[in-house]
Amino acid sequence: MNIQTNFNKIVRLGLVVLTATSLSFATITPAKVAFAQPTQKSVSPDVINEGMNGTWNLQWKVNGWLHRGRLRMDGNFGTMIVNVTGPNGRRVYAEQQMNMVPDRNGYILQGSRPTYPGSDAINGNYQPDSFYIESDYHGSWKMRNCSDYHGCIPVRMTRIDR
Repeated sequence: MNIQTNFNKIVRLGLVVLTATSLSFATITPAKVAFAQPTQKSVSPDVINEGMNGTWNLQWKVNGWLHRGRLRMDGNFGTMIVNVTGPNGRRVYAEQQMNMVPDRNGYILQGSRPTYPGSDAINGNYQPDSFYIESDYHGSWKMRNCSDYHGCIPVRMTRIDR
């Protein structure tokens, strides 16, 4: 009987210790959660290149096709409407969303989802543009269109407004 009594005491003591431990964790855990600092960055990241903010006229030529674009940037995002005229007079119009990301020595301005201007209808006749942008020694911006289908081609940039 003495063994049974000792066993019951040990079980009761174990339950008391378990209960006390559980209660201490219950009181500690919410305090940690309440004061935890977020490790994730804000949904809107810092502006990568404020010098590109504003409206720009862009112009480049690919295989006889003249591209004229109107780029509007606000922070890391923007839109561009492109008017393309072929050597045979054929015209293609597209609007695309633009996203700026840093690169080793400059920035990549990546177009996506070309649509017919003013609509949500995808324009299958136009591939998204990819521009490489860097600052020259004089603080001016140099841009090249480096879209997959034609390599890198110089782009003439003219600021319209900020």
